[in-house]
Amino acid sequence: MTLSYLLLPTIFNKNKIQLEIKNHISKKYDIELKFNEKIRYGLFPKPHYSVNNLKIISNEREIGIVENLKVFITTSNFFNINEIQVEDLVFKQTDFKITKDDLSLFFNLLKTAPNENKIVFKNSNIFFKNNRDEVLFINKISDSKFFYDPKNLENILLSNNEIFNIPFKLKVENNRFDKEVFIKFNSKKIRLTVENLIDYSEIDVKGLLDILFVNKNTSLGYIIQKDSINFFSVGKDIYEGLIDFKPFYLTANFDYGEINTKNFLDRNSIIVDLIKSEFLNNKNLNAELNLNTNKLTNIEDLNNLSLKINFEEGNISFSNSHVMWKNDLKISLIESLVVQNNGEITLIGKTILKFKNLKNFYRYFQIKKENRKNIKEIQFDFIYNLDQKKISFDNVKIDNQFNESINKYINSYNKKKVKITNKVKFKNFVNNLFSVYEG
Repeated sequence: MTLSYLLLPTIFNKNKIQLEIKNHISKKYDIELKFNEKIRYGLFPKPHYSVNNLKIISNEREIGIVENLKVFITTSNFFNINEIQVEDLVFKQTDFKITKDDLSLFFNLLKTAPNENKIVFKNSNIFFKNNRDEVLFINKISDSKFFYDPKNLENILLSNNEIFNIPFKLKVENNRFDKEVFIKFNSKKIRLTVENLIDYSEIDVKGLLDILFVNKNTSLGYIIQKDSINFFSVGKDIYEGLIDFKPFYLTANFDYGEINTKNFLDRNSIIVDLIKSEFLNNKNLNAELNLNTNKLTNIEDLNNLSLKINFEEGNISFSNSHVMWKNDLKISLIESLVVQNNGEITLIGKTILKFKNLKNFYRYFQIKKENRKNIKEIQFDFIYNLDQKKISFDNVKIDNQFNESINKYINSYNKKKVKITNKVKFKNFVNNLFSVYEG
């Protein structure tokens, strides 16, 4: 008897049921669907209708193709086709092709009136495009669901995603009564956790970000305007910046009291992880970041770092950066380019060493007196493999002049492929360099 009852929908007019479900979804979730195939009835794991090959329409434009949709229904109104009650929706293998103007679809799901149902997206993709129809990035969704939490009176999104080969979890809570949105982003792979509290009770939307980045915590305030976002630090570290959306461009200045360079240069660092993930090679990512610090905690002889990081059309460079060695030598990176090949990262560049106190430099490296020439600067090109920790040099000039003995020594060093991995080896290298210099 129970089975017969549950099988009743199989004899109903499928076209009428399809129209009823379509209207119900449109009214309840503001999602417009276009069906291309007939709907089917299924009994397990619980009564539902299923349909393949349908489209999601927004503003009379197709923004999503759904391979399969399951519409779960209540069993209380089986006898009345006009009162079918939709419970949960499960979208499988949906490809969204959207711009920022289409994000209202997802925002609206976070404003749904209180109910006991949920909307699920499985094994889906979001192709996010700019106004020129170019794909900026692809967000892969393994599992995502929207639902209402009656205990806290909040609409919630829980989602497991991947972008640029970086998996992450996303949680969004919208409290429509307090007009606040809480967002939590977490990625174990890049050791980044971001919590964002947004206040949209006024015309100017304001927010506060708490960022846990490689065990370093910082807070960031921001104000969202029409075509840009201004952000600023909250706490002892000082930074500020601007994000323009038309076209996208990020400029930011960061001033820290001290920094551990392992967060940037170590092959297991966050920066290396990001480069290898190809997240930073996006041709639509354009940014200019200036990072300044007085102290490098893990390198006692280096100080006053000014690091300029530029992203332009998929290229990454640190050109025009500089750092001091004690107070005696200024090391300037004039040109540079980050290259990734076969999973390894290489930094190619041109460097100028300008001596501020040559006597102290010679004394520290224990250069023999007969080898202490009066020089002002050394210039050279280099290639540094970050994974193998190997460096080679070329085009060495001293006071803007090539020196045959120096270049013979450098060529011999390059052929040996010796690693300069500690102070002793580096001191020996510097000593040998000055011993062959004829001046």
